[in-house]
Amino acid sequence: MRTPILSAAFAASFSATVQAQQYSGDVIPNSLPNVPGSEATYFRIADPLKKNNNLTLTNYYSYGQNNKRIVEANVQRAVVMIHGLNRDPGTYMSNMRSALAQVTSDPNVNFDTVAIMAPYFANGDDKNTGFPWTNGLGAGLGSTSNALVWKGSQWSAGGNNQYPDSSKTTSSYTVLDQIIQYFDNPTLFPKLNQIVIAGHSLGAQTVQRYAALGNQLNTRTPVSYWIGNPNSYVWLSTDRPLPTGSCSTYDDYREGYNKFTDYPMTYGKSLVASGRAAILSNFNAKAINYARGTQDLGDDSSTCAPGTTGKDRNERFFNFIKAFPPSCSNPAGRNCDTVDFVNMGHDGGGMMASPAGQARLFLDNFYGNGSRAYDFGYPRQQAGDDPFPNPSLNTTSSSINNNTYAGNMTYWGCWSDQTQRTLTNMTYQSDANTIELCTQTCADGGNTIAGLEATNQCYCGTSLGYQAQQVVDSSCQYSCPGNSSQICGGYNRLSLFSSGRPKVLAAPSTPETVGDFYYASCYTEGANNARALTGKSTQGNFMTLDYCANFCSGYRYFGAEYGRECYCGNGFSNSPNRTADNDCSYLCANDSTQFCGAGNRLTVYQNPSWVAPSSVSTTTAATATSPGSPQSTGVSCPASNNAIVTSGGKNFTTECGVDHYAGDLTSLNVNSFQHCIDACAQNSQCVDVSLYGTACYMKSNVGAAIANDQIWGAKLQVSGSTSSASTTIGSSTTSTTASASNTAVVCPAADNTTIVSNGASFLVECGIDRAGGDMKSLGVSSFQQCIDACATTPGCVDVSLSGSACYLKSTLAAAVNNGGIWGAKLVTTSTSSSTSGSASSSSTSSTTGSGVTSSSVSPPSSSATPVTCPSSDGTTVTSNGVSFLVECGIDHAGGDMKSLGVSSFRQCIDACATTPGCVDVALSGSACYLKSQLGAAVNNGVWGAKVVTAPTSSSSGSVSSTSSSTSTSTASSSTTTSSEASSDSATSSSTATQPSATSSSTASTFSTITTTSSSITSTSSIQTSTSTSQAQALPSGFVSVGCFVDSNVRVLPKSRGSSNAQTPQQCAMDCQAQGYKYSGTEWSQECWCGNAAPKSSVAAPWSDCNMACKGDKTQKCGDSNRISVVQDTTWQQTFFARQSYNTWNLMSCYVDSGSSRTLSRGVSLSAFGGASNATISNCLDACAASGYTYCGEEYYSECYGSMTAPTANVAAGDDPLSAGCNYPCNGNKTEACGGSNRILVYINNGTSA
Repeated sequence: MRTPILSAAFAASFSATVQAQQYSGDVIPNSLPNVPGSEATYFRIADPLKKNNNLTLTNYYSYGQNNKRIVEANVQRAVVMIHGLNRDPGTYMSNMRSALAQVTSDPNVNFDTVAIMAPYFANGDDKNTGFPWTNGLGAGLGSTSNALVWKGSQWSAGGNNQYPDSSKTTSSYTVLDQIIQYFDNPTLFPKLNQIVIAGHSLGAQTVQRYAALGNQLNTRTPVSYWIGNPNSYVWLSTDRPLPTGSCSTYDDYREGYNKFTDYPMTYGKSLVASGRAAILSNFNAKAINYARGTQDLGDDSSTCAPGTTGKDRNERFFNFIKAFPPSCSNPAGRNCDTVDFVNMGHDGGGMMASPAGQARLFLDNFYGNGSRAYDFGYPRQQAGDDPFPNPSLNTTSSSINNNTYAGNMTYWGCWSDQTQRTLTNMTYQSDANTIELCTQTCADGGNTIAGLEATNQCYCGTSLGYQAQQVVDSSCQYSCPGNSSQICGGYNRLSLFSSGRPKVLAAPSTPETVGDFYYASCYTEGANNARALTGKSTQGNFMTLDYCANFCSGYRYFGAEYGRECYCGNGFSNSPNRTADNDCSYLCANDSTQFCGAGNRLTVYQNPSWVAPSSVSTTTAATATSPGSPQSTGVSCPASNNAIVTSGGKNFTTECGVDHYAGDLTSLNVNSFQHCIDACAQNSQCVDVSLYGTACYMKSNVGAAIANDQIWGAKLQVSGSTSSASTTIGSSTTSTTASASNTAVVCPAADNTTIVSNGASFLVECGIDRAGGDMKSLGVSSFQQCIDACATTPGCVDVSLSGSACYLKSTLAAAVNNGGIWGAKLVTTSTSSSTSGSASSSSTSSTTGSGVTSSSVSPPSSSATPVTCPSSDGTTVTSNGVSFLVECGIDHAGGDMKSLGVSSFRQCIDACATTPGCVDVALSGSACYLKSQLGAAVNNGVWGAKVVTAPTSSSSGSVSSTSSSTSTSTASSSTTTSSEASSDSATSSSTATQPSATSSSTASTFSTITTTSSSITSTSSIQTSTSTSQAQALPSGFVSVGCFVDSNVRVLPKSRGSSNAQTPQQCAMDCQAQGYKYSGTEWSQECWCGNAAPKSSVAAPWSDCNMACKGDKTQKCGDSNRISVVQDTTWQQTFFARQSYNTWNLMSCYVDSGSSRTLSRGVSLSAFGGASNATISNCLDACAASGYTYCGEEYYSECYGSMTAPTANVAAGDDPLSAGCNYPCNGNKTEACGGSNRILVYINNGTSA
């Protein structure tokens, strides 16, 4: 074992425990059984918070040989034996006394020299047995003594006590600390040479978890930990030897350290916060005596988590010591581990009394000279299971099957089997099964591998499934029914025979790209089992991701499910939820190297280049299970085919036998075709109907026509609009302007037309919604009324119509495709030339000699145009003499200076212009981030702007694309003033510079947007907009970030619980005290913390966070599945994951393993001082010298490189440190260098940070 970690602070914290002595606690009335040779005594426990000075632990304490209290001055050894699940310390005291009585090798080892203590960790089931209880009192007051009592079995993992109610912060591990210090007191025990903390079964779990978390107490006396046959272990890393996909809680405390404080735990909180490496180091500093009953093959698990470390107690033990090897570098020292095999089942008394038990519990180091017995139990079973080998026996080995069978197959060990079969072809199931029969059958079928399982099953194949793991041979213990001297596997375990080393298939992956699609995530289906993707679908055993991508060509999304199903869509329906990537764990039916969703899980891909067509097909054509019989009077098919039917002032053209894909609004039952058309005429969004029997389907757009003899269709005619159009030959651009008239404005007919209302022009965007900026909503009867309302509402720049609900918006946020929305955004309304500022209400165009047509529209002086995204994308905004290039959707990694809350994008830019050193801003919600450097560009939902040169330079090039611009036929005097320039060529002559000095004056309300296409620069003044946000009364140093959608994938992962006094201030201060950068309130009373910034993809309008705080009704604390997030701007991290270095930028923390490297090539650090000087910069420089694009650091000092990016399915989490990349670099302890099976990966994208 490694050198112990000694801490004077730990010793000082327990200075008061000298007074916590045996016999000095309160006498607790109880009915515990008498145990000969011992007495029930009462140990005084010091309250960690000093609230109760009379806390008492009941325990059994052994008598001396004269059957009287032991003389402490004669004691040379103290053994503390922890009971099991049944909380029967008397049984354990009796077994221990029996085991000690059987020690005959040394007469000095006896009841006078060995003190045995059996603590009693009572729980609520022990009322009036282990402690007095009075019914009818208030909550928590029924326990009327000072007896320490725990909830359930939380004592076994270090939980705090439940009673007495006056003091509830005493961990069972605090109790063990104080017991150790009691025995270590040289005044009481001057001859003591060894302390043993021991346990069997659940008691052994207690000891193992205590050894991992227990404080280094700086004891004078050596302490060892005897661990006998635990059912599970707390795992000291985040990986597991067996698949975890079906067990989402596999790493929760008590099996791992996730959700540690939720257990709840306070003991060891600082150590856990330091990461798994620190916990492992703490465990390695302890002397561990493993006691393994080789016949103990049972499993008492009540959760799935232990199954990820082994199928039973036997396999879990061998997997644990394989992952965390025991060692004994100095047998005479304090930290020698031992591993003893005892031919015993799950028998605590037998394990204690065995020769191995006697040695570890009573004999080792009895005289303080370091003498100890060798490991017991030969032959050994796997490599690394003999840390203190007996030189006369360690060469012995168990019998091995060295026979050669049919097909030249030989034995290759015992292997795991699971849902994804290790061998997929079960050839037969026979009660005559033998090794010879199975191997011959497999060889005859051309297979190279045979596997025998569950006595009578034979599997064949040429390779093993990717989840296959070799396990200890003793996991295969079933005799073959055809030959009882042979072994035919076990339960979910294969005895494997192979011609040569069996090949294990590479783990399937979720490729980053499939054709034009990029991986998005694993999603659940919609609520109530409704489909998330409602376009066309197919299924079959031919399914692969490539097939599904081709099938869904033209759609925005495709999703694979159940291994063999494929679904398409242009948007999500029915509220699906993003879930963990490993939830999508089914192999594709026709490609075992890829994942195709799972049950109710979709592997979803998105085409980032997808552009919504004028008619989007997102749902299938109208169908019904059985048609009824509508009345044939009036309008009917085929008699009325191609007729014009008028209803509600609208004209419809009938289409008999024609259905249209997409756009379903709603359906209803009618008694005639006319009634169906009438219903459409009365719905402001309906433009098409399909009648099938008595079912009338109303649609919001007209998709592709489909011949269907059973459908009676009718589509809305749109005519009478005034428009002028110009077609651009060179740029293939067509613009249309429509003036308001009595003709209904409907989608999709009016898509991309310009509607004029009250002197303001609006561009119609069918199927486009925009996040955030909500001002108010109102009920309307038409799309035109919705646009009119915006035109007459100051500050309104966008509308979204959903049914009859019209939403007015004050900002233009990122566009969101939503087929159920009719949108319209404010655009300019008058023309201008380079020399005239007059306004008109029509569009103009001119063609240059090159055949390129451009048009220009400048806002009238009376209109207020805000700086918003996406309308201002690519424009140059001037503030305080500094020019900024607006970059909608672009964030830049790193360089954060500070953040502040703002009410508009303009305020954010102004803040940067007046802050020395600021060269870039990123606006997310109401949080404005100022940056001192331009890191790598990251596509994100933020509104960005970076400093460029002052707008005085010119360019001979032309503006390549603008949404509304003015151009003359000569290139020498062209001027563009636009709020919607979509090309960066307008600033092609600019170079990014950082201003050396800026003014500290307050930014003005008005500013300038300028783009230049030649030698003339024109400007126009625009007024900044204000966006609505929730102002919270936050302490100094905190700013509101925004409102976000919360789900099963938490925005902030760490819960601080619920409180009836909750406010944003309280939560912020609580998270700050825990060391977190971000805090969030939800459901009026919940508080959450985290260090990773919320993703913009889950940003929600402030109005969504509208639930009054429990602690202050005037403030808002999130809502249902909505979290209000606050940032601590003063937060500093002393240990961090480096974000960038030169042209390298951090990608993420990824899972790695020796068998399947995330980055395939090891990179030498010898030119940079070797592994002892490993840092991120040294590793990245070494990778750069080797020409690698991707580079990563792992396990303190290991450097790897690759030309291939890591796959998304091995990403460990959003926050690198909490994802396991938290091991300090050997050469720089303040930065992270990956972790155990975790690699911190960087990309060299050529962008200097």
